[in-house]
Amino acid sequence: MLKSNTLNKIIAIAVALTLWAYVITDESPMQTKVVRGIPVQLANLDALAAVNLTIANDVSYSVDITVEGKRVDISTLAAEDFSAFVDTAGRQRGEQNLSVTVTGPGNVSILEKRPSRLTLFVEDMVSVSKPVRIEYTAPFPEDKEPGFVSAFPENIEVTGAKSQVDGVEYVRVTLESGALESTQKSFVAAAELVDRAGAPVEAPLRLSHPNVEIRAMLCSVREAPLVVDIVGEAPSNLEVTDMLIPDRMRVKGSELALSRVVTLTAAPIDISKIDVTSGIPLKVNLPAGVEPADDSKNISVFVTIKGIETKEFRYASNEVLMEGLAEGYRAYVTGGDVTVSVSGTESVMKDLKREDVRPYVDLSGIDPFVLGPELPLAPQPVRLRYEKALRKAEARPEFLNLNIVPNPPEEAAPPEGAPEASPDETISPVEESPAMEPPAEGAEAADVSGNAGGEEA
Repeated sequence: MLKSNTLNKIIAIAVALTLWAYVITDESPMQTKVVRGIPVQLANLDALAAVNLTIANDVSYSVDITVEGKRVDISTLAAEDFSAFVDTAGRQRGEQNLSVTVTGPGNVSILEKRPSRLTLFVEDMVSVSKPVRIEYTAPFPEDKEPGFVSAFPENIEVTGAKSQVDGVEYVRVTLESGALESTQKSFVAAAELVDRAGAPVEAPLRLSHPNVEIRAMLCSVREAPLVVDIVGEAPSNLEVTDMLIPDRMRVKGSELALSRVVTLTAAPIDISKIDVTSGIPLKVNLPAGVEPADDSKNISVFVTIKGIETKEFRYASNEVLMEGLAEGYRAYVTGGDVTVSVSGTESVMKDLKREDVRPYVDLSGIDPFVLGPELPLAPQPVRLRYEKALRKAEARPEFLNLNIVPNPPEEAAPPEGAPEASPDETISPVEESPAMEPPAEGAEAADVSGNAGGEEA
């Protein structure tokens, strides 16, 4: 009887398990589950690249999904059981809002995707060469620095979306400062894209060379006297107001090479070919095994150039001084006004006034008694007197027609035909001045060519 009860219990349990398995597998209600972090792939990027386009925001995307299925089917599902992608084929430049496609096991249904769409930006794909710069992990002593440094390649081609490539300033490679020795050694360092601020560029860009080969050595640094010759003269319409000429230069090399450095000589600087304020790089003759130190690589002569300014003044005919005429006579101009054009440096011209330049005619060589009333006076040259350091001064017209007449016994109206005094008139800048008096004895004078000095005979 006992055995019969035990057998019945076993049969009952077996039937119960069978019924439970049936309910779980075939008759249980549908359940849902959230699967997170499914990676989203960007498909058909090659098709975009074939038309020189790419995705600017090509970063890592993921999607979460809600699936439905029988408990036994969904209980063990994970992200790796699904695949998600966005099709980029046939896209145009600009913002694209693309649907995310998710696939997975056939015995479950995908109810929801979060996000269901991705916003991508399609841009032109460009390739730009960026310079390689070598940086060191620690500073060097003042009398030491890296020298005879070379990098291969010197430039690396960076390919990707235009906005991202434009954000790359240069390619950085980093060397351990302590690895340099007194003889040249080779190193290989990884290339890193860097922006204008020196921060790494985190973008899916391709480099033509992921690594750079570098050759360098640790050099000694010394300072030596430098001789620079200045030749030529500035053009006539320009003025050299200042020159900064270095008289020493820092160079680097091995101790043996530096021992041969006594005095350095640069190629002459010809200032006749300079027309603007500028720094002129020096070409310094260096012995073998010696090169400029880092702070002397751009050693230059700095030349400050200023242009010559020009002014014009107009003088009425009665303002032209008549000098040296015999006593008892007077002369007057029978023509019109005289225009004086002067030029000089900015420092001279800024304070130059109309009264600083005096037009005059020298009549000391003319004898009115010999000339007689019937003989016409030949046109006389206009001379200019000034004390300022002018570059050039000239009068228009260069010659004046004059009449010489005896002084009247007493003051009376001017002879018939003599012009009346006209108001002072100037041309740029406009200035007024009283009629000029004859200069004091010993004042400097110049002819219309503008040469300062004593009066011309």
